[in-house]
Amino acid sequence: MMNMSIDSEIKRHKHILVCGDNTNSLNILRSLGEKEIRPIVIMQEEGHLSLLAKSKYIGEIISVCGFENAVTKLLEFADVSCPPFVYLTDDNHLQVIDDNYNNLKDKFYFFNAGSQGRLTQYLDKEQQCWLAEKHGLSVPKYEEVDRGQLPTKLTYPIITKTNNSYSPGWKRDVTICYSPQELSDAYRRMVSERLLLQEYIEKTGEYSMQGISINGGESVYLPFERMYLRYTKKSFGGYMYYQPFEDKELHEKVQAMLREIGFTGCFEIEFLVDKKQQLHFLEINLRFSASNYGVNTGGVNLPYLWAQSTLLNTIDTHNLNPRNQRYYVINDTTDIDAAKKVGYITWLKQYISADGYYLWNLHDKKPYFSWWTQRIGRKIAKVLHVK
Repeated sequence: MMNMSIDSEIKRHKHILVCGDNTNSLNILRSLGEKEIRPIVIMQEEGHLSLLAKSKYIGEIISVCGFENAVTKLLEFADVSCPPFVYLTDDNHLQVIDDNYNNLKDKFYFFNAGSQGRLTQYLDKEQQCWLAEKHGLSVPKYEEVDRGQLPTKLTYPIITKTNNSYSPGWKRDVTICYSPQELSDAYRRMVSERLLLQEYIEKTGEYSMQGISINGGESVYLPFERMYLRYTKKSFGGYMYYQPFEDKELHEKVQAMLREIGFTGCFEIEFLVDKKQQLHFLEINLRFSASNYGVNTGGVNLPYLWAQSTLLNTIDTHNLNPRNQRYYVINDTTDIDAAKKVGYITWLKQYISADGYYLWNLHDKKPYFSWWTQRIGRKIAKVLHVK
């Protein structure tokens, strides 16, 4: 490696994206493609609108059914002498990769915590809350229960969540309950066996950072902070701004969490903002998040930087030129739903003036037009079927 540039060395390795078909995965693909890397994609067959296959940056695409089958297919590319880089965008694949850590560790570069099963331990929401509290972050009061069990330590209103993000109900089982009866009624619609109940804090915003952790948390880089400008009571919205992250105290607390986990890889940490502008820890995602391309828009190509940092065994930011002022990003697959509430003219101005998008990309247009064609086609088919 000493006789060639780091860029050439990175490109000597295979790059494999293990994922579902969504904008999160698409933008990892784009980020690598912009560095002239054409990844192999091992993709779950989930019936989603096709995106990755339409991208000009795609290398080989392999469809699988089942997360264990993704690992089986991944192992076909094992290489001890030149380990492929593995990029992950969801907790389901992260958990199964972690469960196969011992079989993968000498053959691939992948997100890990240094031993088999350790990342899975910290995918547990209660464990994350405990860890955040330990390192000085404010955490809404919480209690983990079996489905059907009422809380003994909390007062209403509360918000329900699955105890981990690889459970079948991790999205559908989120609800706000204002009384024991509402919670009992909600349980009848849920599929998760274990849930985390938390005090519901009325928010005025949602805040997060994305970054890289190397050597088990010994070196951590957080280029930007992000604030959502639109959101719902239960979820993130589609319009946000980024700006340079400069809170040294918060950086130290986040790094302390990552160091205790022993995490190496890319991550995102999320907070809600209350009426007093105080931050309250929500969760840490130990993989790429859906808004990963927003960091790229700011001048920091996270997937490529992770590969570089892995080979150098340190995070080298000398050649980076991140934006030093606020910039705006929009999730154009969902934020259009806010146009009526915001006002169509206002929304259109915000859309046109945005600096970055989840789906639209001037240099990779086909996924955008294909997605809209498929979405409209499905809606027409649904209407005709009903009739």
